[in-house]
Amino acid sequence: MSYRFFLEAKPSAELITLEGDQAHHAVQVMRFKIGDAIVLFDGSGVEYHAVIDQIAKKRLELRILDTVSLERSLDTKMTLAVAMPKGDRQKFLIEKLVELGVECLVPLKTTRSVANVNEKVLQRLKKQVVEACKQCGRNRLMEITEEKSLSQFSEDLGSGCQKFVADPYRGMPVSQWLNRSCSSTESRQIAVAIGPEGGFDELENELAHALGIQPLHLGPAILRVETAALAVAAIFGIGNEIE
Repeated sequence: MSYRFFLEAKPSAELITLEGDQAHHAVQVMRFKIGDAIVLFDGSGVEYHAVIDQIAKKRLELRILDTVSLERSLDTKMTLAVAMPKGDRQKFLIEKLVELGVECLVPLKTTRSVANVNEKVLQRLKKQVVEACKQCGRNRLMEITEEKSLSQFSEDLGSGCQKFVADPYRGMPVSQWLNRSCSSTESRQIAVAIGPEGGFDELENELAHALGIQPLHLGPAILRVETAALAVAAIFGIGNEIE
């Protein structure tokens, strides 16, 4: 796959200029030459195939040759609400959820949360989404919302969305849900809440039940936050695509 650049907005002309960190990386690190082919994407499901016309120290002049609508999205629309881990585990989580086709990530604020997602952190996470999309070929950016409580997360979902909460002790085994889903015409809009390392407290569990969020059992082991999120994304996303 050609090296991919992200555009903040749709190009308005055949010839465009690329500057900033992406151009610097292409010129100083990748050592691109005039005539080299590249791919541009703007996060809307469209790719622009282009060639390099001119190169400056921190700038590329590009000529668009073709525009292609290429989704690379899953049929299953997944929203994950995750009590975010700390440090490098956040970057790992973002990268893998993008690769696995999650449509929306909601940083979840819980009683036992260990990381706060303020505006600065949110902007960093969104940059990591772009970098992951460049690598995996995804043409629609995974949305990351502001931090929300469990009740806010539930209230913002559409009426046709199936809502689950990952629970290591109770609930429907995920294998049972998959067997039912493969023979069902139910909506493929799915939302799953994943708690912090210490789990949801009793009040949060009671709230999830009151909100109609079904417990879902992922297996006998107690999974770390990012492991549970990736397992959910793989099972509900890629696993549900293979029928």
